[in-house]
Amino acid sequence: MVPVPQRCGLVAARRVGSGLTLLETVLAAAVTGIVMIGLGSAMLIAGRAMPDAKSVAAATLAAAAAAEQIAADLQYAVSVSQRTSTMIEFTVHDRNGDNAPEIIRYSWSGSPGTVLTRQYNGAAAETILADVQAFSLAYTLEIIATETPKLNESAETILASYDSNRNLFDFPIKDGERYAEYFCPVLPVDTVSWKVTRVVLPAKLDGTTGGQASIRLRRSTVGGQVSDVVLEEKPLLESALTSKYTNREFAFSTVSGLAPAPGLWIVAHWLADAIACRIQGQSTGVTATNLSLAKSIDHGSTWSVLAGQSLLFTVYGTVTTAGTPQIQNTYYLERVDLTLRMTSDPAAGVQTGVRLLNRPTVMQ
Repeated sequence: MVPVPQRCGLVAARRVGSGLTLLETVLAAAVTGIVMIGLGSAMLIAGRAMPDAKSVAAATLAAAAAAEQIAADLQYAVSVSQRTSTMIEFTVHDRNGDNAPEIIRYSWSGSPGTVLTRQYNGAAAETILADVQAFSLAYTLEIIATETPKLNESAETILASYDSNRNLFDFPIKDGERYAEYFCPVLPVDTVSWKVTRVVLPAKLDGTTGGQASIRLRRSTVGGQVSDVVLEEKPLLESALTSKYTNREFAFSTVSGLAPAPGLWIVAHWLADAIACRIQGQSTGVTATNLSLAKSIDHGSTWSVLAGQSLLFTVYGTVTTAGTPQIQNTYYLERVDLTLRMTSDPAAGVQTGVRLLNRPTVMQ
């Protein structure tokens, strides 16, 4: 056979170890180099995008984490003991099982570059952020106004009385004959209540000194009758009396808070002896409209009014009237808004707000 001559300038393709031609190997190496250069560039760009510890992005992330922690604690505050624009101290419900509330305090000095701290139950303050440039707290309050009536109690005064020197009569106090005097004081229009401090009655003995009676203050029924409700009573002993009428004073301490109407009954109640004593009154001609005399002949079970008659008496006491109401404001902490920044760039600050679930009361 005659060999075929090769053309000038052409190189025959040769197979290399894996079956690739030399040309294919060269092309693969070139492509791999391009891919590696691209990967390196991507890693460089990604590395530059990752914030370092001193970058604005890192500072913003740290501020956001601290703000989230403060808001999480504040949300469950049940009381607030102190608060300013750069500090707040409050309590939350028991978290450690000792049945006592936990005390939490966040504070910043107000000087740029200083630390923001958190103090828990009085322990040493813990730094949660260093190099803080700005930190502020703002509070939203709800104000509830409560009107409290102001009451004015008078000095002791005469509430009701009756005196006369004509048609006088000795009313005997005995088991089958008892007397009760009704009175209703004339009070100011703004009266809230009144009370009795003293009752004065003229009384004398009836021959002997063994009689016993009591002076009782009873409520009046709606129909103006003597009720069975005894508010207070004081003893009236014949041994303390003389044969002439003298004014006897009976001090009362629990007959208070009385409504302006309908009034009270002074009941002379028999206790011992045929006639316990005698008390003085007027037997006819009494025209006063805010008092009247009633008599019982069945041991006080029923009473009948004696028209135109009255005992002689004086009732002392005090009157409570309504004054100008006082307005009391109660302040509830509804919301806390906070701003936190760790760089000089105002745009890098973090702002958030939290609504307090328990609405603790605070000072204005």
